[in-house]
Amino acid sequence: MTDTDTIDPVYVALTAPLDAVLLPFDAHRIDAVRASRNAVMGQVAGRRADEVTREQDGDCTIFTPANAAPGTVLYIHGGGWVLCDVQTHSAIMTDLAATSGMRVVGVDYPLAPEHPYPAALDMLRKCAADHAGDGPLVLAGDSAGANLAVGLAARLRAEGGPRVAALVLFYGCYRHLFDTESHLRNGDGRYGLATDGMRTYWQMYLGDAANVEFGDLTGLDMAGLPPAFIGDAALDCLLDDGAWLAEGLRQAGIPHTRQVVPRVPHGFLDQTGRYDPAYALLDAAGQWLKAQNLRT
Repeated sequence: MTDTDTIDPVYVALTAPLDAVLLPFDAHRIDAVRASRNAVMGQVAGRRADEVTREQDGDCTIFTPANAAPGTVLYIHGGGWVLCDVQTHSAIMTDLAATSGMRVVGVDYPLAPEHPYPAALDMLRKCAADHAGDGPLVLAGDSAGANLAVGLAARLRAEGGPRVAALVLFYGCYRHLFDTESHLRNGDGRYGLATDGMRTYWQMYLGDAANVEFGDLTGLDMAGLPPAFIGDAALDCLLDDGAWLAEGLRQAGIPHTRQVVPRVPHGFLDQTGRYDPAYALLDAAGQWLKAQNLRT
């Protein structure tokens, strides 16, 4: 094992106390795992929380920085389509609002397995339409949320709008595949997220749906997708999914940028308030958004 195959000890020291009290994922105890994630991760704050106001609007939480630029970042949280909510991911949304200078709207979408595909996309489709009149619309998300962001962008493209100006994606799971090099190298569970866990998440999300065109994105036609920022973790079984998306965008002539953060596992962005590489990636995403000169 090389030095680049080991998790940053600074990250380990920060997260070990949280890991010790978080219940591990158990498909037979979903309610308990959800409650554990919400209780523990809901206490993690963003680095620039004092600069961002927060208000509730139904199933959405709105994070607004001072002097916010026109437009909305619709942020879709991760958690395997099964776990978490806006509260568990509020640190990411807070710091993305601060670094981008844009209003971020976090959505508590319906979770699987109670609400399998396409329930979450159906709700997010409505949210996108509700916020499309507020200026440029950006779709963003991490992990399963990144899958939902790309799937929603493709669905909106197919249905004729509203227009998505940009995508901001962090360590997404885009393909229903488990034999990629990164799954084989990083999927045994030593870095947290495991291949076996991803199998279960996908099964719960897709359920018995016959047509999962906007869920499993393996066959996605990327022509006409918006510009994208892709941020990935080096020690992640989903690393090759990010590489696949970047290559597809390149072949389709879609402007994009990709950053891979070394020595960190899946989910490291949760620590943006305390861990410099996490905040640096969110800052890079925010600066990228500012440079896009977005239009409605």
